[in-house]
Amino acid sequence: MAASARAGAAGRRRWALAVAAALTALGWLQAAGGAGAASGQRLLQPYPPGRHGPRHGHRHVRACQPVRHGNVTHEAWPGDNSTGLPTATTRTFVSYVPSAEERRRAVYGHFTFVRNPLRTFSVLEPGGAGGCGEQRRVPVEETARLGRCLVAQNGGYFDMSSGECLGNVVSDGRLVQNAHGLQNAQFGIRRDGTMVFGYLSEEDVLDQANPFVQLVSGVVWLLRDGEVYINQSQIAECDETQTTGTFEKFINVISARTAVGHDSQGQLVLVHVDGQTESRGINLWEMAEFLKQQGIINAINLDGGGSATLVLNGTLASYPSEHCSFDNMWRCPRSISTIVCVHEPACEPADCSGHGDCVQGQCHCAGDFWRGPACDTLDCGPSNCSLHGTCTASGCLCDAGWVGSNCSEACPMGWYGPNCQQLCACEHSCPCNPQTGSCNITYELAIQDQLNRAWRCLASPDKEKSNEKFSLSERTWISVTFVLALLLAISAMGNVGLFLKARSEGQHGGGDYRYHPLREMNGEASHTFTSAACEAEDAQDQSQTLL
Repeated sequence: MAASARAGAAGRRRWALAVAAALTALGWLQAAGGAGAASGQRLLQPYPPGRHGPRHGHRHVRACQPVRHGNVTHEAWPGDNSTGLPTATTRTFVSYVPSAEERRRAVYGHFTFVRNPLRTFSVLEPGGAGGCGEQRRVPVEETARLGRCLVAQNGGYFDMSSGECLGNVVSDGRLVQNAHGLQNAQFGIRRDGTMVFGYLSEEDVLDQANPFVQLVSGVVWLLRDGEVYINQSQIAECDETQTTGTFEKFINVISARTAVGHDSQGQLVLVHVDGQTESRGINLWEMAEFLKQQGIINAINLDGGGSATLVLNGTLASYPSEHCSFDNMWRCPRSISTIVCVHEPACEPADCSGHGDCVQGQCHCAGDFWRGPACDTLDCGPSNCSLHGTCTASGCLCDAGWVGSNCSEACPMGWYGPNCQQLCACEHSCPCNPQTGSCNITYELAIQDQLNRAWRCLASPDKEKSNEKFSLSERTWISVTFVLALLLAISAMGNVGLFLKARSEGQHGGGDYRYHPLREMNGEASHTFTSAACEAEDAQDQSQTLL
């Protein structure tokens, strides 16, 4: 009996301890749940959990907007394209914001003015490329480090439970996510540098004539063409009573806020305001009026509240509103989804095709022959290697038969082949084809004429050598000519002397002539004639004797 009593007492004590432990655990869970609920109530969300954006399409937005805008549901503005430094300028402000409900309060934050946004601004996925597909959530600092951002802020909205990126996302020309016409305020930059703010159809997002190279979705178009556009945004981005109630609270509650807009010079403007939901910061009406006072033309609201983060040169520059998990005394930045990043001007492509370095947005090509804004064109000049070779990174590689820095010089006569290093082997030292070395060639007319003259000179090499053997100098030729002339003169004088002597002898003879009969061996007539002639001659001789 005593043993039974002792056993019962022991059982009751164990039961009491178990109940106490259960109550303790329940209290802890309630406390944790209360903290979670409180934390959930402090989340700055434009829509109820489980959905994002209105159910209606782009046509509804177009039909409900003010008539003065016609059918255009967005605004376009040419972006600044200056190339000077600095790329971005960040300024800190502390301003007093009037409120109808209470005294003026101080708000503080930063404006970042960005030059040439087409080359210096990017929308980046969380943790680098592929982050949206993997539903990653990382602090802004981590993504900013990977993207080498000079300035980085949180970007578009995301699902707090799953990490899913919400809305449209285009990152550096790559379509990451298509929201299929979801009608929330959008900001993007097209390929020609035009900045776009407002509501886009799916066709606008997917346009390939002038595609978006950067695109991010926000919620609420704060300023349109210099005027506050919040009422019209509420009509465009809400479609249910429950959504409207949540949306109105989202607009009117004070909290940390971020926005993207532009000024009249086409500079992109990033805005960050520190705060904590329902405790400090600014509401969207105050945000829109404040931006208008600063000369902003168009602006949309990006994710805010605990997501609002600003990183400058890799260092956290904002005051986070969320407590650190390891100690409530400290505040830590939230792990978020996409970011907007300002970086050094980008080159196209970023690695300058592997043939140069990107310096202030311009490719400085390596070597002497890479050319073009992307360092992707070889130019060995003139126009390229004179069409007689191949341009390489080390210069012209000339075809056979051509030499020179740009392959503009043909091989010297008698040489052929690559770099003209082979000697022609044609008969009589004739030239050959400068490409192949063939001796059976036909040249252009002018060259052929030169070759013909050369052939006449080279056709008889033996004769040429003989001529060279017996050739006389100019002095020798003069001497020979003089001797011949002297001999000719002597000969002429001798002939004259003989002529004069013969004439003199003729005058001394007195004209004594004798006739000698011609005798004909055949015929009497000749004989008779000859006898008569002889008789006549004898008679004449006798008469001379008598005298």
